[in-house]
Amino acid sequence: MSGNKASWATVCLGLARMILHTRELRRKVLFQLVIVLLIVVALGAWPLANWLAQNVWLFLTWWAICMIYGVLVILLAIYDMAAVVKEERDKME
Repeated sequence: MSGNKASWATVCLGLARMILHTRELRRKVLFQLVIVLLIVVALGAWPLANWLAQNVWLFLTWWAICMIYGVLVILLAIYDMAAVVKEERDKME
């Protein structure tokens, strides 16, 4: 072995490429991200509602993070749709 260690950025980019490359893995990751999003929203709506209501900034931070996470999940879903369309067009040619 050469002793060269991969940086975290290199490892993260490699994992992202691997996940985005195959349809099955993309769908599994998307499903898991949606489940986590539903859990986070449910936690903020019921068990943590009183705690979040005590501080306006805490409330806004929690829901802003949930919103950003939700937008990222939606962007991954849009990427998946575009990738499927591209794959199907390539199959037809």
